[in-house]
Amino acid sequence: MKISIFGMGYVGVVSVACLLRDGHEIVGIDPVQAKIADLAQGRSPVQEPGVAPLLAAGQRAGRLQVTTDPQDSLAGSALVWICVGTPCDLDGAIKLAAVQTVVRQIGRALRGSATRPLLVLRSTCLPGTTKEQVIPLLERESGLTVGRDLDVVFHPEFLREGSGVEDFLHPPRIVVGEDRPGAAERLMELYRGTNAPVFRLSLGEAEMVKYWDNVFHALKITFANEMGAVARSAGLDARKVAEVFCADTRLNISPKYLRPGPAFGGSCLSKDLRALARLAALRSLRLPMLEKVLESNEVQIESMVRRILAYRPATVGMVGLAFKTHTDDMRESPYVRIAKALIGEGVALRIYDPVVQPARLIGSNKEQVQKALRHLEELLVGSLDELAAADLILVNHGTVDAQRVLAWTGAGIRVLDAAGIEDVPASTPGYEGLYW
Repeated sequence: MKISIFGMGYVGVVSVACLLRDGHEIVGIDPVQAKIADLAQGRSPVQEPGVAPLLAAGQRAGRLQVTTDPQDSLAGSALVWICVGTPCDLDGAIKLAAVQTVVRQIGRALRGSATRPLLVLRSTCLPGTTKEQVIPLLERESGLTVGRDLDVVFHPEFLREGSGVEDFLHPPRIVVGEDRPGAAERLMELYRGTNAPVFRLSLGEAEMVKYWDNVFHALKITFANEMGAVARSAGLDARKVAEVFCADTRLNISPKYLRPGPAFGGSCLSKDLRALARLAALRSLRLPMLEKVLESNEVQIESMVRRILAYRPATVGMVGLAFKTHTDDMRESPYVRIAKALIGEGVALRIYDPVVQPARLIGSNKEQVQKALRHLEELLVGSLDELAAADLILVNHGTVDAQRVLAWTGAGIRVLDAAGIEDVPASTPGYEGLYW
């Protein structure tokens, strides 16, 4: 397959090397003459293990062409990859000048041409960039219509410097965002035989994946360093503690607690965060991230209350009051906080939580909930049917099914789903997911 790649920086050069290895014919385009001169000789303009021999072999085989002129580089290309940089200012504003320049060049080259390659954007872009900026610019410059005359996909890269070749050839997963279903078929041909899960998303979802990844990596490093600072202040070897932490692949290094959902609660997380923050303060340690965790959790609760009140409901039904399903523990429960706030705003409540039985509550669990909701027994109902008189139902626990949710929305009751009930279409009228 002939593939034209714009941008001979790190991502572009690694991509060229690996695609040459797989037998493809590559055209590398970059305005910097020094990079093109190196590549023309089969030399790598970037230092990356494994790249140089792959480039040299591809150049000797006659399958590598390079140029600073994009005008004639697209002829016969099945794919056109955009791998230029998208840096940002100190205030976070992303700079799309390089992407825009390349898209203009591609559009002008395609105007009047019979070539109809699949345009593959690999440069990291904020959600909405491909649909709202790249596609309109391409259509203006080319005179073509995306989705009819040609297609555009967003294909985020996950190449780590120092292991880029390994990451390209053995990806943990393949992600592509399509402007229409099936648009990425030609790109997917490159990955036949690759043992990795494939995720075909919308353009915006695929753009978001890259940021989700990178921000989480930054979060992990910061978490480990702040916890390490606390451990060291206590005279401990943080490496040993971290080794034990990482050994737990059931909860710690796992998908657990990484799905968007409601705020956390319960008897452990909040109190332990407070205790650790207090210890850090006594030892004059600054832990900006850990100190903000509880504040962020408060924001989630307050946001939920505002969303509910925005609909001006007279009566709100709640599925679940305990901090999680299958327990009656309401200590630090975000749903108790939400219920108290709604009552304070004059909203009538009906709460269904079959595990919560006021007569059986004891200790601090009883004290906390009685302090927040003095007449809890008057708020609880014995069946889901009794929530049907509500104007809005907040689903906190995943103890209802899609049929029940659709019955509520069909009856004109708005449903705010914080539990992510399966098989409820996000487009259902009257249905609103927490983050979907």
